[in-house]
Amino acid sequence: MEKKLRILLVWTLISLLLQFGAYSLLNDQIQKVMQPVGSEPIALQLKTTIPGYGFTNVQISYAKDYLAYMENGTLKIFNLKKNKVIFEKALPVENDKALGVLSYQWLPDRSTLIYIYADNSSKQSGNSQNTELYSLALPSSDEDTAPDNRLNQAIDNFPAGGEIEEFAVSTSTNLIYFTVKIGSTERLMEINVMKNVSTLSKSGETIDKMAASDKYGTLYIDSKIGFTQNIIAFDGGKRKLISRNAYDKVLGIKAGKVYIGEFKNNELVKIKTITDRSNMTESPSLKTEWQGSIPFNNALAFVGTKGQVVVYDNQTAYIVTAGHLKEVKLLGDQNYVSDDGEETIQLSSQGTSTLVELNPLKP
Repeated sequence: MEKKLRILLVWTLISLLLQFGAYSLLNDQIQKVMQPVGSEPIALQLKTTIPGYGFTNVQISYAKDYLAYMENGTLKIFNLKKNKVIFEKALPVENDKALGVLSYQWLPDRSTLIYIYADNSSKQSGNSQNTELYSLALPSSDEDTAPDNRLNQAIDNFPAGGEIEEFAVSTSTNLIYFTVKIGSTERLMEINVMKNVSTLSKSGETIDKMAASDKYGTLYIDSKIGFTQNIIAFDGGKRKLISRNAYDKVLGIKAGKVYIGEFKNNELVKIKTITDRSNMTESPSLKTEWQGSIPFNNALAFVGTKGQVVVYDNQTAYIVTAGHLKEVKLLGDQNYVSDDGEETIQLSSQGTSTLVELNPLKP
């Protein structure tokens, strides 16, 4: 009898161990789907000529094979492998710059561009205009398949003549944030996973910069109301104070950190961080990651995929990585840096065409 009990206990233990292993494997696979491990960002060298000139708002896809840009009010997508324009979205009314594509942004992990388009062909009331959110899914750049251009939803109560100044997307939470400016007023708007549109800003509030947590959907903004300037987080619908320092500005969010720059006399003098959390506390302690001096006159600043802070104007890029500053000279007539911080996009005029050169951003 004891022998049978021992055998039964052994097989029960083996069964439990097998079940635990199966559950662990299943859980690991689910985590990989829900939070896929990010691959190394792509950096390559490429040179091509694109018909046309005077391009603005140049953005490159995460795989560095599609280029989005505006030309004379028309959004164009250029396939860098096949050297041709594969998508255009023009103004609905010729020369009406208040309409058409108002803003766009590549998703950080796939060849999909989201954009907001205004078209008053179906008239709205005098205080709002017909404005819609689209997603443009691009095929493999080796294929000749047409892009999938989908209308996601109408954006209700979008103010007529409004200009989008800031645009942030949290892909894992399906939250989209944007600011709309009309005259001296500004609105911060949110589109959630249920396609509901809401206004988050306070009356009289202006927003200089913002960044959204891709993990939690928390939005961090540079807020100004009257003479008061703060960094505010929208966490679960609640406003939480992050910094009272009027010199602090949001730089971006990467790898579980929120990056904040301190700016004085048109210079970036300090980079600070806090941990990106699911529940933010009021006035958290800021950790200084770097101190120095980077010129900041007509410059852009953001955080790359590897946590490097990139500051660049049309001539020079400054890269702060793990507390060390390096400098790179930019050579085009117009220069851009990819959102992952890995690539320079250099545009040079060639008559009625534009020479585009891609190069890794390396000091």
